[in-house]
Amino acid sequence: MSTEKPTDISVKQVRGYLRDHPTFFDENPDILETMIVPHNTEGAVSLIERQLAVLRSRNSEMKEQLDSLYSAAQENEMMFEKTNHLISGLLEANNLGALIESLYESLATDYGVEAYSLTLFGDEMNLPKSMAQISSPDKANKAIASILLSSRAVCGQLGASEMSFLFGDHQDVLGSAATVVLGQDSKLGVLALGNSDPHFYQTGMGTIFLDYLAEVLSRLLPQYLKSRNKRKK
Repeated sequence: MSTEKPTDISVKQVRGYLRDHPTFFDENPDILETMIVPHNTEGAVSLIERQLAVLRSRNSEMKEQLDSLYSAAQENEMMFEKTNHLISGLLEANNLGALIESLYESLATDYGVEAYSLTLFGDEMNLPKSMAQISSPDKANKAIASILLSSRAVCGQLGASEMSFLFGDHQDVLGSAATVVLGQDSKLGVLALGNSDPHFYQTGMGTIFLDYLAEVLSRLLPQYLKSRNKRKK
C-alpha cells in the first residue's frame, strides 16, 4: 500500500489558479456558498456580500468621477460663453473708447473682477480719449520695470509704487494683482486686474486666459492708435 505525501500549496499558487480560472466558483457554487471573508468592522461576511460591497464602493467612486467631469464640463462651457461674449464685444467696437468700455464691462459683469485698469503708453495729446490711463513710456519704466520685462502675465502681491501706478487711489484696498503687457512689436500698454484678497492672484497660478486676452488686445489696439496719430500729422 502506497502513501502519498500531502502537497503544500502556497497562497500564491491559489491566487494564480483562481486568477487563471475566473469561472471556478461558477463551476463549484457549493464552495462559494461556504466561503466567508473576515471584515474589519462587520465581522464575517460571505464572499458574495464582500464582492457586492466592493462593487458598490467602485460604483460610488465612478459616480464621483463622473460628477467631477460633468462639473468641469459645465465650468468650461461657462468660461467659453464668457470669453465668446468678451471677444465679440471687442471685435464689434468701432473706436478705442468703445473697445475699452466693452472690455471693462465684461471684466466686471461676466468675470466679477474687483478692479481693473488699462494703461496705454504714449502722449496724451496723440491718443484718443477713453477710459484708459495714459502714461509716458519713461514713467512706466520707472514705476513697473519688472512687470514690463515679463513676456507673460505676472500674478501676486506688487509693490506700493506699482499698485499706485496701475490702480491709482484704489491701491489701498487691493491686496494682489495680475498684470500683462500688451503689444507684439512694441509695448502698447499694460492690463491689470486687482483683488482685495492678498492671495487671490498668486505667483504660479494659471494665466492662459489673461495671456490670450492680451494677445487679442495687442492685435486690436494698433488700428485705433495709428489712426489717431495719422490724423494728428
